[in-house]
Amino acid sequence: MNSPVEERLRAALAEAGASIDPDTLRPLPAPARRRTWMDARLLAVGVAVTAGVAATAVGLSLGQGGDQVAVAEPARIEPGKADMTVFMCSTGALVPEEARCGGLDATAEEIAAAEQAVRGLSQVEAAYTVDQQHAYDDFRADLALNQPMLDAVKVTDLPVSIRLTVKKEADRREVEKSLRALPGIGGVADNAATEAVLESRSEMRVSVFLCGKGSPLPSCGGERKPDGMVVKEGKAATKAQKIALEKLIGDMPEVQSVTFEDQQAAYENFSREFASKKALLNATMVSDMPESFRVLLKQGSDWATPVATLRRQPGVASVFYVPCQQDSMLALSRYGVSPPEDKVCPPGS
Repeated sequence: MNSPVEERLRAALAEAGASIDPDTLRPLPAPARRRTWMDARLLAVGVAVTAGVAATAVGLSLGQGGDQVAVAEPARIEPGKADMTVFMCSTGALVPEEARCGGLDATAEEIAAAEQAVRGLSQVEAAYTVDQQHAYDDFRADLALNQPMLDAVKVTDLPVSIRLTVKKEADRREVEKSLRALPGIGGVADNAATEAVLESRSEMRVSVFLCGKGSPLPSCGGERKPDGMVVKEGKAATKAQKIALEKLIGDMPEVQSVTFEDQQAAYENFSREFASKKALLNATMVSDMPESFRVLLKQGSDWATPVATLRRQPGVASVFYVPCQQDSMLALSRYGVSPPEDKVCPPGS
């Protein structure tokens, strides 16, 4: 069976109309798990706290003729300026399962119809359709400093998408609901939360999450079957382990500063980020939050070595290099792809 914490979170998420692995709420994702667009939204919160605070889709230009397309072409919407991104159905190897649409790529007719429908929504201010090649060009520019990510993604992996901006008074949830109802749509990403977090990508931050009581993670002594059933609960980090960790981190030459975040502080950050999700807040307690060390590395320093070292320490549940997690979130929310974490955020990263 699942842990009591997981059961409470599942119930709250069900009440909110979402089917999400609650592990995403406790920024401790399983490395082999492929994210969904909702996960990206939740991961944004985890990364925000960490920083201190969805073809082979059809690769074609949309429209029915050269001169006609040039005249009708709308103003370009830059990747980071889109309020939402609509991803067309795709069989690309790196798209989330929900975007595969039963193994069928969106047809040219569906893409054209979706483009017209999006622009026809009264709450949409502007929309811009992006074919695979243009999406790939933007992807490589956005992630120019992440060579593992560039190596993992090909132009044919990217779905055709529609970037859009909404009017200030728009009901974003209603807009998203209308978009998801369109034929040929594989997914919709509301970029509000993720874009705010991505502003801090230049900061070299590391999150060191500590073991909590009853953790199913092997690093904490826990054990979980492939079907998710917890068969052995792990132990929480001891006071001595926390003291030793803080000293180890403080003595690392790459470290600029380190801050300990207890469960109460983590809960307060979580509550602020999810203030509108009453069912979720009611189902979450202070004791559900992980304790952590928030580490800021010196700009330009080696980050792989301290991350690898910290992952081996007693009492440590998981360690994340935040920019790597942010890049994964950016790839999903802006471009609709989710490369395997063991390739773009390997254990030694």
